[in-house]
Amino acid sequence: MNWIEGISEAINYIEANLENDLKIEEIAQKAFASSFCFQKSFSMLCGFTVGEYIRNRRLASAGNDLLATDEKVTDIALKYGYGSIDSFTKAFTRFHGATPTAVRKNGCTIKSYAPLKLEIFVKGGYIMDYRILKEEAQCVKIKVDKEQKIIYCIDDGKLQSLTFFRLGMYLPNNKEYQLSGDYTTKFCRADMCGNTEGFSIITLPAVMCASFQCKGTSRIDAREKTWDRIKNEWLPQTNYELLTPNYIMVNYPTNDENSNFGEIIIAIKEKNHN
Repeated sequence: MNWIEGISEAINYIEANLENDLKIEEIAQKAFASSFCFQKSFSMLCGFTVGEYIRNRRLASAGNDLLATDEKVTDIALKYGYGSIDSFTKAFTRFHGATPTAVRKNGCTIKSYAPLKLEIFVKGGYIMDYRILKEEAQCVKIKVDKEQKIIYCIDDGKLQSLTFFRLGMYLPNNKEYQLSGDYTTKFCRADMCGNTEGFSIITLPAVMCASFQCKGTSRIDAREKTWDRIKNEWLPQTNYELLTPNYIMVNYPTNDENSNFGEIIIAIKEKNHN
């Protein structure tokens, strides 16, 4: 077993035992190294300590459990090694920027922290800001001009970007049409539009999405890197899979000429383990 394989075995052991008591001596044994040499090598290779890695992986997993399960906050705290709800809340809030209660009740944005995978280079071990969004089924009124291939709304009833995204997914032959103008003002709920002449009402099914913050000096570079991390690291380590291969990129204005900010939204569903 070479050095990289040893470190990888230790990382796999950590991942399999996040809910158990992890001792550095036992972790180092998986890499056939002393505790001192393992910790020194790990820090030099990854840029952070073993303790920081374990803590961040546990807090990221705790955040996912809060969103994906009905487990009590106290049970989640105990599962990831916190002896009191106060210590868990402080650590969780410092990592995610929101309390466990706020995440459970309000669906606040939380952070993912991908497991390390050692190949020729180090993957994972960095923070991604994301939130889970859910929309119930609803009716939307649209008008399609098939000659101009543009979709219109009769007035300014507003929907959030998820609805724009869902129109792109569920409109028949949606590739033939171009969504027109500002996505927040071109479509409206059926019950918000008065004049129905020339319009059709379609039902958008319920959908669950994940939204990821996308930052960088280049809009294209930031988008590509974020999308690559979503596909290759976030999705494999969660209980979700893509509902559709498409995604929507929402760009936000910024006063900083050297910085671009936006978010990538993907439609997801829970994995079928049968």
